[in-house]
Amino acid sequence: MDLKKGITYIAFGFLFTLVNFSLTFNGTSVVVTPDFVGWILLFLAYDKLGSYAQDRRFIKWISLAQALVYAVVWTAEIFYPELNVDTIKTVATLVSAIYMFFLFGILEKIAHDCAPNKEKTIRTLKIANLVLYAALFAISLIWKLISQEAAVTMFALVGIVALIVAIITAAELFKLRSTISAIKETEQAEERDESVC
Repeated sequence: MDLKKGITYIAFGFLFTLVNFSLTFNGTSVVVTPDFVGWILLFLAYDKLGSYAQDRRFIKWISLAQALVYAVVWTAEIFYPELNVDTIKTVATLVSAIYMFFLFGILEKIAHDCAPNKEKTIRTLKIANLVLYAALFAISLIWKLISQEAAVTMFALVGIVALIVAIITAAELFKLRSTISAIKETEQAEERDESVC
């Protein structure tokens, strides 16, 4: 178990799954922060969480499946832009919402044990992220039923809020990591002091 490394992977993975920066080359847009990288980091984080994630083993395999799905989507968008991958992305967004809810449940337990002052914040972010994922999913479902202008406006507003919440979430995860790091350093210092005596 290496909580510090696990939470580092989660923080960066979370950013990759929510923040998409694109560059355009010869009229082709390429996402340089692909979602699948984030899902790989989330997959790697699982084993670092030790007993905290033991009863949620399914999230490890969901993150691997999501990495594969998003890698296919990313590749298709670059090499086969004529393919419509919207349905796949919609389903993947729903799976992401469920996954993040369970992941944040684990992070809540870690915060409870290691940084009690962060537990309420992690719980609030868990709910905020679930609501935002649900909103994005709902917009993608009704996209064709409402005017294009209204859909774009709604998507942009939810996207801006999601970006702000993603930044806050990443910051809180890095703070949690720092707290865990400080606890680990204190424990190691105490062990060295005991071994000297």
